[in-house]
Amino acid sequence: MEQNRKLIKIWHIVGAFAIFGIGAGWHFIFDLIGWAPIGWLFPVNESVWEHLKLMFWPAILYYIVEGVFLWKKSNNFMLAKLIAVYFTPIANIVIFYTYSGVTGYESFVIDIIVVFITICVQQYISYKLLITDEIGKHKRIWVNILSAIGIVFLAVILILFTYFPPHIPLFEDMNFNNYGIF
Repeated sequence: MEQNRKLIKIWHIVGAFAIFGIGAGWHFIFDLIGWAPIGWLFPVNESVWEHLKLMFWPAILYYIVEGVFLWKKSNNFMLAKLIAVYFTPIANIVIFYTYSGVTGYESFVIDIIVVFITICVQQYISYKLLITDEIGKHKRIWVNILSAIGIVFLAVILILFTYFPPHIPLFEDMNFNNYGIF
């Protein structure tokens, strides 16, 4: 098990940098291509909501690759990934609105630092959950199914609100005073 823990730790350290790096490039893809059908995957404007895609989709891609190598070497894989992919957007929304509300301004540099730190924490949470064995084998199938449903739910919400965003500040592109892709 110690060898598995070391392997899981390496995957998670590499994952923090990979998810952040992929997300950084992710930011510009829609602007370069500009094709509405890919808007579900890439940020289509500068709203806080659309920036959550920079953390979610790169993490999902990384977790798919990671799962090929770690699924059988770890415990609670889907649960760990469910909690990780929900932690990051929630933490980023809370931190963004807290610091910008308190200070009265937004900072690109602070936003980047917050994204990197929350991705690192996301990876740490995932790592700790993967090395714990709190769920009995007979319950894992249900935990995996429910966790997968939770991840798919977040993906659907990200997609849906790209095309049909509520008209509240979380979804507003303050640069152009518009919402979503249209």
